Amino acid sequence: MLIVLVTALAVTCAALVLTGLRIGFARPVHADLKCGDAPMYFDGGLVVTWSGPAPAEARVKLGNGEIFERVEQVTGRGVPDAYPKKYLDNLRASEVFNASTAWTTEELVRWQERHGIEMEREALAVYEDYLNKGNTIFMALVDHPVVAEPAAYVACSLVLQRAVVVFNGGREELFLRSYFHSARDDSSEYVNFAPSGSVHYSFKTDAAWFPLELTRFIAEPASYVELDVVTPEDFDEALLPQPFAAHDAGYVLLGDVKYEVRRASAVLPVEDPGRAIPDFRLALPG
Repeated sequence: MLIVLVTALAVTCAALVLTGLRIGFARPVHADLKCGDAPMYFDGGLVVTWSGPAPAEARVKLGNGEIFERVEQVTGRGVPDAYPKKYLDNLRASEVFNASTAWTTEELVRWQERHGIEMEREALAVYEDYLNKGNTIFMALVDHPVVAEPAAYVACSLVLQRAVVVFNGGREELFLRSYFHSARDDSSEYVNFAPSGSVHYSFKTDAAWFPLELTRFIAEPASYVELDVVTPEDFDEALLPQPFAAHDAGYVLLGDVKYEVRRASAVLPVEDPGRAIPDFRLALPG
């Protein structure tokens, strides 16, 4: 079973001196799972980098999107009704590939540098905090649609953070599938894309978790979050953290286990990049 987690990530020629190394002609990366802002060429196509926290002992792998199809038969389509239509214009399916793990910020910086990305100091501090709390950093490449003048597409954001969270017996299966919006610096042109599969985290935990801290760095006014929470028994919606709201529930059969599934939704405005956005945590019975 898979659970995927994933969250939001100008072309500049300014060089950065970091730990004695000079990184030139690099593109800054805003950070949640985050996407590197400007696409770069890779194997004849365009890609963006995607990175975010994962529990240190999590099993992390790439999978298909079957879990979303099963759960959305109960909760409805994964895109909220209030989701701006411009984020769905000509939506393309993308592939996530070349996944790896960083255990230090130095490893993350080197990986981003290899793909032409310069880490911003504020985002790097959030990654450092995740590492200090016992996490690692998941890293991967995501196909970016072909565009003219890719260097002008300097604002990449995770405008819809979509996940299925399966919590049972002190273990979470987190399936992540986020929607990317990549735009020129003046927003005159943009493209939308989303993985056709998912990223799957499997780990022990005493509370359902979804990372949100990096949301504050997206370039758009807000990020929408749609989490389908799947548990053996229904839970009190009063336990949901603010500003999440619960929707009507139903049942889904996964393997030979009948689960309750309920969608938790929120819109996270990005008013101040310095303002913390806490991770989603939901204490549930074992």
